Amino acid sequence: MKAERIEQVLFIHLLATAIFAVLAFGTVESWSLFIFEINALVMAVMLGLLQLVDDNFEWRRLRFSLPLWALLVWGIVQLVPLGSGAAPGGTPETIPLEQLRLATISKDPQATREVVARLLALAIYFSVALQVFRHTLARRRALTVLSIFGLAISLLAIAQRLTWNGRLYWVRQISAFISPFGPYGNYNHFAGMVELLFPLPFAWLIFARARVEERIINALAVVIMVAAAVLSMSRAGMLSIGLQLLLFGLAIFFSRRGSGERGLPLPIMIVVAAVLLSLLIGYRPLQRRFDTIQQGAAEHSVVTRLAYWRASWQMFLDHPLTGVGLGAYPTVYPSYGSSSSRYERVEQVHNDYLQLLTDAGLVGGVIGAVALAWFLRSVRQGLRGQMVRRGEGLPIIIGSSIAVSGLLVHSLLDFNLQIPANSLLFLLIVALAVSFQSGRE
Repeated sequence: MKAERIEQVLFIHLLATAIFAVLAFGTVESWSLFIFEINALVMAVMLGLLQLVDDNFEWRRLRFSLPLWALLVWGIVQLVPLGSGAAPGGTPETIPLEQLRLATISKDPQATREVVARLLALAIYFSVALQVFRHTLARRRALTVLSIFGLAISLLAIAQRLTWNGRLYWVRQISAFISPFGPYGNYNHFAGMVELLFPLPFAWLIFARARVEERIINALAVVIMVAAAVLSMSRAGMLSIGLQLLLFGLAIFFSRRGSGERGLPLPIMIVVAAVLLSLLIGYRPLQRRFDTIQQGAAEHSVVTRLAYWRASWQMFLDHPLTGVGLGAYPTVYPSYGSSSSRYERVEQVHNDYLQLLTDAGLVGGVIGAVALAWFLRSVRQGLRGQMVRRGEGLPIIIGSSIAVSGLLVHSLLDFNLQIPANSLLFLLIVALAVSFQSGRE
């Protein structure tokens, strides 16, 4: 009984943290990061207590978190002193301050320490999710909570869009150099959040046997979330959602092939409703946004991204094995490229895969490739088992795997995985997708 209570507290705590992370502007500010990281240590203690009192604690489930822990360890290795950076024969008065520090793989040890702390928090949250999502009821509740939250935050984002007064939540003053939407300072990150959340109720609506009122709520959640993502004006987000909808179409086709069922009318009606709602609310801004596509390669965001990618690729070629250090990219980038704005500091590559290579080198690339291959293998095995048994897990696996796929596509053009709120949601949904690999149903 004590183990069940601890697990319930962990479950509630975990979902509350995910909600807080989104509402706290994506958890990109120092105050919210501090809460995020300290809270993870509290949950680590609780997970340790659970392991002591629960005879059914499944260590095997935590193996899926090994790539994340490996990246964390590599970040620590990047901080190991390799000797003094001072030139022979120099004196402290004549040697630049940069050369006096101990030589490390990381070109910015302080930034790497900050990323390592964040990775530690994420690894703890992921380990907790892998443990608490082992039960069917917990998975169902997580899906319900995340779906309702996605609906609520999307309604808030649309309301804020319609009544915009230049402040987040109508009270928080923001910089003139950011492009906010919903609780995020960047509309692309709001779209990334929707990519992670809308497939959950959509899959449940299509593949699960649910009550009428439950189907209505799920349909409403999908319509509002997709409409909000379109209204965010994120073209990469719209592309990713379009690919996700295509994956849903393929999933419907293969799951119902030969059964005689006609499963497409309802999903099509929902997508049409979402598009019509977004056009009704924001036709003019959407028209102006898509007019920029006519500029082709000369469009500002295309020009800047290509410049960042060329410089970043050269950075990787100069540090192919080790990278420049987790989080050290902004420090090193000025040696390779320039910002598109006089007062802007380039913080991210705008491509999560390329940033893994620049920051962690081929070591990080191998870790990422192993994690992706492991995920795909686990999803395939889980789908095969659920298809054979026609279990309730089928909509959860399909929804969560399509959610993960959407953000992985968006990561080619942006840096959603560098945002703590979205990276936490991503890991929670990965945990849902692989939760059918072992243990109790």
